[in-house]
Amino acid sequence: MKIDRSERIDERHSAVRTYVPDARFSATSYEAIRALFKEVWGYRSHVANMFSSDFRSSYRGTMFGIFWNFALPLVPLTVYIFLVNLRVFPRHDGLAPAIFIGFNVTIWSLMTGMITRPIQVLKSRNKESMKTSLPISVSIAASFGQLCFDTLVRLGLLVLMMIYFAQWPHLNIFGFAGALLVGMVFSLSLGLILAVFNVIIPDTSRVVTILLQYGIFMSGVIFPLTSLGGLVVLEKINPFAAVIKSSRDFLFTGRHSDSIVLLIWGGIAFILFMIAMRFFYVMERRIRGID
Repeated sequence: MKIDRSERIDERHSAVRTYVPDARFSATSYEAIRALFKEVWGYRSHVANMFSSDFRSSYRGTMFGIFWNFALPLVPLTVYIFLVNLRVFPRHDGLAPAIFIGFNVTIWSLMTGMITRPIQVLKSRNKESMKTSLPISVSIAASFGQLCFDTLVRLGLLVLMMIYFAQWPHLNIFGFAGALLVGMVFSLSLGLILAVFNVIIPDTSRVVTILLQYGIFMSGVIFPLTSLGGLVVLEKINPFAAVIKSSRDFLFTGRHSDSIVLLIWGGIAFILFMIAMRFFYVMERRIRGID
């Protein structure tokens, strides 16, 4: 039987397609964390450019320009300081009411921002990211730049209030940094998980918004939980309340009366972080439609 030469050539050069399992699905938590940090570091110039672009666009075309970037983060604090001047809030833990609430609101805004920003970024930039090779983790990292800036502005006002009220801190730097790290890790982990769920179930972001609006009263931000009767138990079972109280104690008294609670939440935050990073790493390409 004679075989045509062109058929032999096609048979020799025919492509073989091999299907392999998604490599990300088999990644460990450690591999996921290393890969995500490597992504952000590799795109660090993009992170800086995206933050710079968002920072300028927030005041572009306005009369007062960059002034708004400093004024708007202070609005929540100034509202409560105004209420303090009306003698709505008493003195707590030996702190001036303005400092007590100003500090609490600053830490609360930082923690809740690390939850809501991943949700917002994934919701608003998912379609954009699907058209490019830019990882969503880079967009989330860039959004945290604005959150850090807002926090620094609020801390600046807090320092001025401490000078005005002559309320000098007795800083335990390691304790304060540890408490703040626990809160940030817990919030980031929760934010990454909820961001993915919000893509699948769009009602997630609305539920989170409602819970956080009530949560500010259940976390000792405005009134100490010790003054709310039975709700004092939330100081231990509410991670936001535990972190805010611990970081405030370490900053202003240099010690903390219940470090065991903070250590427990630190362990929970670490476990949640390991789960969240792998979950986000596995799901990122799937929600972008790549895998």
